[in-house]
Amino acid sequence: WYQRRVRGVLNYYTNYYYKSNLSCMYFLTLHDNTALVDEACALLESSWPKSRFSRSRKLCSQPCPDLPVSIVMIDSAVDDVTEGVIGHYRLSETLENEKWCVVESVIISTKYRGLGYGSTLMQHCITLARSLSMEELYLSTKDKMAFYARLGFTSSTAVSILSKVNIIFRGKHSLVTASTGLPGVEWMSKDLVNL
Repeated sequence: WYQRRVRGVLNYYTNYYYKSNLSCMYFLTLHDNTALVDEACALLESSWPKSRFSRSRKLCSQPCPDLPVSIVMIDSAVDDVTEGVIGHYRLSETLENEKWCVVESVIISTKYRGLGYGSTLMQHCITLARSLSMEELYLSTKDKMAFYARLGFTSSTAVSILSKVNIIFRGKHSLVTASTGLPGVEWMSKDLVNL
């Protein structure tokens, strides 16, 4: 039942069309749209260099209905000429609590920054997390604290992202410590229950 529910929620919230006065946007899951993986990798590499092979494996590593899931934002002009991948985020569960999630690899193409696309991408992420019955959304950032604060995020402690490697430790927190990340990284969270 849960897997069918999550698949339905992901399909509803990720394959929909959003129209603003700027342009038309689509949100798609990468594991269902593998033709977009190279574009998503190129966008991510523009800010965070990494092996293309390693990144593409991570982006499509987990099929629905389970988290993690990588979402891309596609921009289409009014005449339906596709601009391509202009944004990305990855939503994963935390090790500490199955009702908490982490958004990572949030990025908007430089051409679209400062126009409200980042806020739209994050609103989509928040909506998707809430629809999956998540109660808290975490992220880490080096220099975008003010942006995330405007979206209702507040300073928090670090959490660990649930992965195939540490899934066996769920519930055994004394064996796993939360990653604090690199120096200068700020962890933030948003309560998804009391919006």
